[in-house]
Amino acid sequence: MLKRTAVFALTLALAAFWSGSDALAQKKEGAGGDARPKGPPPTLIAVAPVTRGSTEPMAEFVGTVYYVRVSEVAAEIEGRVDSAPFEEGQRVEAKQELVRLNADLLELTIAGSRETYEQILVDQEEADKALQRIDPLFREGSVAEVLYDEHYFKKKRLEKRAAVLKTALDRQLLQKEKMSIHAPFAGVVMKKPVEQGEWVSQGGTVAVIADDTEVDVVVDVPESHLQHLQQGREVDLLCSGRKLKGKFINFVPKGDIATRTFSVKLRLENSAGLVEGMEARAMVPTARKTTGLVVPRDAVIEKFGQTVVFVVRDGTAAMVPVSITGHAGLKTGITGPGLEEGQSVVVKGNERLRDGQPVRTAQ
Repeated sequence: MLKRTAVFALTLALAAFWSGSDALAQKKEGAGGDARPKGPPPTLIAVAPVTRGSTEPMAEFVGTVYYVRVSEVAAEIEGRVDSAPFEEGQRVEAKQELVRLNADLLELTIAGSRETYEQILVDQEEADKALQRIDPLFREGSVAEVLYDEHYFKKKRLEKRAAVLKTALDRQLLQKEKMSIHAPFAGVVMKKPVEQGEWVSQGGTVAVIADDTEVDVVVDVPESHLQHLQQGREVDLLCSGRKLKGKFINFVPKGDIATRTFSVKLRLENSAGLVEGMEARAMVPTARKTTGLVVPRDAVIEKFGQTVVFVVRDGTAAMVPVSITGHAGLKTGITGPGLEEGQSVVVKGNERLRDGQPVRTAQ
C-alpha cells in the first residue's frame, strides 16, 4: 500500500514539473515575439525631383530597315559564265571580281584584228616611202601631177583604214576587259542570280550588292505629322533591342491613298549591324512642344495596366496614375493628381514597389 502511494506521488510531481516548463517556454516566446519588428524592412530606392520643362508629344510607329545603296550589277556584254566565285551573304570589296565570262571566241577575233591592223601598218609604211620618193620628182616637174596624187591619196586612205582597224581592235580589247565583272563598291551580296555555265545576256543582272555602312528606317506616318519633322532632326529608334538615333532625311512625296500616310526616311550609321527587313520602332513628334512637369523616363512605369509614378511621402511610396504629355531626351512630361514641382519620384526600385510601402533612399 505504501509503495503504491509513493509511485502516485512521484507521478504528480513530474506532471507539475513539465507543466511549469511549458508555461515558462511560452512566456519566453511571447517576450521574444514582442521584441521583433513588425512587417518587412523599408525598400531601398533612388529618387529624382519633379521639375518643369518643355516636352514634345510623341507617337511610336513601326518601320522597316533598308540599305541606302543597293546595286544590281549588270553585264555589259553577253557571254557564258566561266566562274562566279561568290555566295549570297558574303562580304566583297570594291573592284573585287564577281563573274568572269568565257572569252575564247573573242580572243580569236582579237588575234585576227591585230594581224589585219599590223598588215595595214606595213602597207601604210610602204605608201609613205613611195610618196617620199616621188615628191621631189613632182616638184622638179619630172612626173605628172596625177601620179603624185595617186600616191598621196593612197597614203591617206591607208591612214584612215589603219585608224578604223585600230578602233575596232581597241573595242574588242575593251570587250575582253568587260568579260570580268567587278563589284562597284564594298558591301554584302544580297542575291546571286547566275552560276557557272549559264548564259548572261547583255544588261543581265549577275549580282545584287548592298552597301551596309548606312541604313534607312522607313516609317509611314500621317500627313499631319510631317510638319513637325525638320531635315536633320534626330529621332529615337528601337531596333533589335538596341536604342539608336536616326536623322530625318526626307519623305517620299507620294502618299498611300488607302491609308493617307507618307514614307519618312530616317538615316543612321549601321554600327549596330542592322540588316534590311528588320523591324524598327520610331518615336515621331505629333504636336508642338509644351511646358509642364517632367520626370526622368525611368520614373514612369506600367503597373496593373496603367501608367504610374511612385511619389515618396513621409517615408512611404504613393502610387500616382499619370498621363504622358511628351518626351525630351531622357525626360518625360506627365500630368497626374497631386503632382507638384519639387516632389521626389522613385527612379530605381519602383518595379517592385506597392502603394503605401515603406521606403528609404540610397545614401
